[in-house]
Amino acid sequence: MKASVVFHGDCDGVIAAYLYIKRFYRDLYPHGLNLVVTHPWRAHIDITRSASGVEELVIVDIALSEKLADTLRSISTKCKKIVYIDHHESSSSLIPKIEPYAKVIYAQVSSTPRLLTQFMGTPLNPYENVLVEVADICEGRTPTSSTDRSILEIVDSVRMSVAVNPGDLDFMKYLIDLMVKARNIPQDPLVRMRVRRAKFLLNSLLKVLSEDSLDVGRIKMSFLDLPMSRAFAGIIGVAATELSKAYRKGIVLIREEQDKVVITVRSARRDALELSKQIASSLKGVYGGHAEASSITIPKEPVGSVVSKILSTVLGVESTS
Repeated sequence: MKASVVFHGDCDGVIAAYLYIKRFYRDLYPHGLNLVVTHPWRAHIDITRSASGVEELVIVDIALSEKLADTLRSISTKCKKIVYIDHHESSSSLIPKIEPYAKVIYAQVSSTPRLLTQFMGTPLNPYENVLVEVADICEGRTPTSSTDRSILEIVDSVRMSVAVNPGDLDFMKYLIDLMVKARNIPQDPLVRMRVRRAKFLLNSLLKVLSEDSLDVGRIKMSFLDLPMSRAFAGIIGVAATELSKAYRKGIVLIREEQDKVVITVRSARRDALELSKQIASSLKGVYGGHAEASSITIPKEPVGSVVSKILSTVLGVESTS
């Protein structure tokens, strides 16, 4: 049997992929398993390619969209089994659309690994339990005063090493292999090197965004042109989260990419998804994520025009709150 596992290129995505592989595909790993890292805006493309020549297709931690739902329907005749595993709040309304074509494992819980623990039923070993805790914190759960320092070190190591380049499949495979072998992730030389690089980039980006931003009520807005977006690509989500905590405001980061504009939204007030829905509607974009963290992808247009439209939307939201 040949199978593909397509997963989101972030902290809880890679941990969830590891858990699924460990429990259900250990006999296929690594040579009989096709691993694919993707992101919501291009998931329909990567999933279509991954479905070719495989009997089973597993999709992990990818927020559902109309385009992705249509893709799953179109490839359902090619795969004997499609499994969709997700916890994003924005996926909820579209789940019924894919249930005829896929085995759906869905609930709005703290992380996709946490969801998998409920589905698997069998107890986790201590190493797996730690990684589920790590995924919960990566996804926004606030550590308690009793949280072990070693868990926070793993959070830092996984989140930052992945953020350097969330599309780096070779590194994702390397990280999953460390997990399969129950290795000490923070002590791994390659992980440590990537973490150092990520922290340098993060500090540089935080300085840029702090100095060049626009305050609009409870929202702080900033934008990155194409060269800046490329330079800091993987670290932007982490920076948005840090800014939201530091300023205690909602954060809207607009960035140019080659053929689109991506807007990252963070909110400690748990209204990021609602704000993203408003912005996506005004800009004819696609959005997804959670109450604390979400994003919008829109067709390419001048950043100035995007900023003006978002300002109108944000001011409208502010005036009615």
